[in-house]
Amino acid sequence: MVKRIAGHRGNSTRSVLVGLAISLAGFLYGIDTGIIASTIAHDSFKRYMYGPRMDNASIQAGIVSGYYAGYAVGSAAAAYTMDRISRRWTLLFACCISIIGAILQAAAINPAMMIVGRALSGSSTGMVYPTAPVYLAELSLAENRGFLVGLKGLMNTIGFLVAGFIGYAGAFAYGDLQWRIPLATQGPPAVLLAILTAFLPYSPRWLAQRERYGHAKKVMYSLHGHRGDDVVEAEFAEMCDQIRLEAGSSKRENFKKLFTRQYIRRTLLACLIVNMQKLSGSNVIQNYQSILYTSLGYEGNTVLLIGALYGFSAVIGQIINVFFTADHWTRRKTVIGGSYTLAVLLAVLTALSYFYADGVNPAGSRAAVAVIFLFAFAYSFYFNSVGWVLVAEIFPLALRGVGVGFSVFTQSITAIWLSYAASIAFDVIAWRFYFVFIAANLFAGTIYLLYLPETRFLTLEEVAAKFGDEVVVREGIKAKRAESPARPSPKETTEAISENVESATRGMHS
Repeated sequence: MVKRIAGHRGNSTRSVLVGLAISLAGFLYGIDTGIIASTIAHDSFKRYMYGPRMDNASIQAGIVSGYYAGYAVGSAAAAYTMDRISRRWTLLFACCISIIGAILQAAAINPAMMIVGRALSGSSTGMVYPTAPVYLAELSLAENRGFLVGLKGLMNTIGFLVAGFIGYAGAFAYGDLQWRIPLATQGPPAVLLAILTAFLPYSPRWLAQRERYGHAKKVMYSLHGHRGDDVVEAEFAEMCDQIRLEAGSSKRENFKKLFTRQYIRRTLLACLIVNMQKLSGSNVIQNYQSILYTSLGYEGNTVLLIGALYGFSAVIGQIINVFFTADHWTRRKTVIGGSYTLAVLLAVLTALSYFYADGVNPAGSRAAVAVIFLFAFAYSFYFNSVGWVLVAEIFPLALRGVGVGFSVFTQSITAIWLSYAASIAFDVIAWRFYFVFIAANLFAGTIYLLYLPETRFLTLEEVAAKFGDEVVVREGIKAKRAESPARPSPKETTEAISENVESATRGMHS
């Protein structure tokens, strides 16, 4: 028996390339959210937007939270468009909105124009961010899902890293170009992703749900044909049988179903997982890190440079996760251990911020920055991939789009009030604000421990059984997947794909 090929080694070149293309959605989110951290730190931006005093907490909060207001609208729209026009074209539609938002921000002549531009960028990322993990999960085999969905998290951290260095480089420009050029760089990733959608496959599960079985099987063979006929045929049969079992439910009733006794546990878990991306403290530290570094005694371009270097920690943590732990550690071990780890790091940061505020002790300030970097590493390592894997896989197909979309919508609501409150909280209660996030991480870790089932190595259809759903059981499916040949020859793969696509097409027309 050949051992199951988990993680990055089990994917074909095509599936990795498709995964990277879809994961540009993560890069887009990373650069759109990351660029504002350096933008609000530029004196030229403060002078232009806030006036001679160069300080206006309300406008600053409006710019940051306006992004998440758009994010709320976008995520709600994605819950509809993912099923209506497909995962693929939802990405294209969102990219068009993102391009317009980038233009408005780069050309902003007043705070209102800037807030509208940020809101449009938020609506675009609100659409792509829930769509990408659903899309990737539905293109993946069970044993490779952590890796492929994790690519989105990796691209997210790379986008944030790039945004940090773009913001730092902007400090060497002249006048308003210091922030206008960095804000304009949100456009090219959106243009690239829009172009690549023309070459992406549809989700095979979305196709099968519309009884386009021949097309669905063709996509599966093009991505996973290297694993052998038995693997693809077993996955395809299980997928189609489960779709038929779940058929008959009205699309209009799907949203209400999220709150029924059968699905409420999944809905609450999904909402908790995505909201903890904000309530863990990572989002506040990310958006307001320039304020944190200033409170520790750092000034000027040093603040921007530290902010740029912050992204390296996140990228390193994400790379280790995607290539070495995503499909090798259990989901439960990752999120439970991660929650408690973040709580400990925040407790240390709280103590350092209390004892070494305002740069009184340079060694203490450096230690606080080091803990912030460790926090970025830990968050990326534990949550930036696995959180989205879990959210994308715990819902059945009929509810996946609306379920993930709704959970991201609730996240955006949290982000709106949290980002607005954070700008005021750091002025009023300073380091005491961290206690909110410490408590949230401890609470989340305990909920995961008590209520989150293990889903690693299960097909999307098999995951439903963990929550008590009726599922199709086919004898030998797991055995066929585990015994699949590691790598057939290119000729065998080509012949298998051609033969099976032809048979599927004949079956579709018979």
